[in-house]
Amino acid sequence: MKKLNAIIERNEDGYYAYVEQLDGCVAGGLTYKEVKENLEDIINIFIDEDQELQQKYKTGYTLKFEVSLQSVFDLIPEINISQLAKLGKLNPGLLRQYVSGSKVASESQAKRVMEAIDKLAHKLNSITITV
Repeated sequence: MKKLNAIIERNEDGYYAYVEQLDGCVAGGLTYKEVKENLEDIINIFIDEDQELQQKYKTGYTLKFEVSLQSVFDLIPEINISQLAKLGKLNPGLLRQYVSGSKVASESQAKRVMEAIDKLAHKLNSITITV
């Protein structure tokens, strides 16, 4: 199964996305969910209409989504910024500025935020709810 990298960005009108490996494969939407669904539809159209792509992706594909740091918190509003900052030993005020877009995180800071999100994901994956 091949991997496709989808870049999702936000602008004043909503979200737009493109696939790095498929030139011209772009989609838009008012919400993250809508742009993701629209992009998947466009990818399938691209593949259905091109025999070379049909051959290349005959076993299917997986999508890896890349989003801006600011968009992460739009996409997952359940994340508590203060608690994530504590988990990742980050400055909560600075993290809020990244989320609001008033400051842009450096590459190293973005990596630290992603590491904190990974820690949170690990914590969530390590539990099982019993009934």
